[in-house]
Amino acid sequence: MEYIEDKKNPLEKWFEEFEKKRDSIVKRMGLKDPKEIADYFSYSNMKEQEKDFCPLYKKSEKCHNIDENELCCFFCGCPFYDFAKWDEKKKHYGACKIFSKHGFRNNYGYWDCSNCETPHTKKFTITYLKKLNKKKNNRSTPLTGKVS
Repeated sequence: MEYIEDKKNPLEKWFEEFEKKRDSIVKRMGLKDPKEIADYFSYSNMKEQEKDFCPLYKKSEKCHNIDENELCCFFCGCPFYDFAKWDEKKKHYGACKIFSKHGFRNNYGYWDCSNCETPHTKKFTITYLKKLNKKKNNRSTPLTGKVS
């Protein structure tokens, strides 16, 4: 058997682990409705109920300047963040797929979107999840992407 090296960059690996943690919470809590998902993943709830989900919870720090009842941690791994962008030569790591004017490349070369609030509110989370659910319900099978 030949060993195949994992070609994922550190950002992709982080996002994969984040999705596993997030999805396990959704499953364990039986969350289905976008509003109940957004409510559960509010910063104010998560820092109390899921203390190990984010290292900032233990310090009562937030990553975005949004009211803690409106800050939603469901999309901590932003759906608009390009985790695949990894350029060692240019020292550019990560990017924004929607080219938000609020993001910037930090001193270490990582795309920093801490000034962007777009995907981190409960309202956005509810709207986005409703759109995803609608798309999912309109497909015969998620693997083929064929619309029924």
